Amino acid sequence: MADCAPGKEFVFKMPDGRVVGRAKNVSELANMIKTAPLESVLYHAKGNHFAPWLNMINEKALAAKLRGLVINDKTVRVALLRVLHS
Repeated sequence: MADCAPGKEFVFKMPDGRVVGRAKNVSELANMIKTAPLESVLYHAKGNHFAPWLNMINEKALAAKLRGLVINDKTVRVALLRVLHS
């Protein structure tokens, strides 16, 4: 698993724009999904922010799987992690 180019990390933000973390590869993205505030994970999941970043780092299969994911506020972390670990 390769790291993204410097400056191209996925930046986890709160809806108000506060940065709460960064990920430079799929493993770090999964870890941040586990540990970031739920509000941040939901913000990015509902905004479909993960798939474009995964495409950019050449994880096209994972990006395609995420595009069809139905977001549920209570199970968003489990659903996202299931896709990332598939």
